Amino acid sequence: MRYRVTFESGAWALVDIEGYWRLLRQAGERGWALTQVRAGHVVTLPSGALVAMLREGP
Repeated sequence: MRYRVTFESGAWALVDIEGYWRLLRQAGERGWALTQVRAGHVVTLPSGALVAMLREGP
């Protein structure tokens, strides 16, 4: 399964499930706000910027 990580600037990257969990773990360790959405999570960075991590395709 692949996930699209998209930053507010429009930059994005595809990551595998391990990369997805690594990003979630780091966000939790750093105390960044996590919001669960239908296809993944949205992370709010300390600057207030949002990072969407959403499942790609079926």
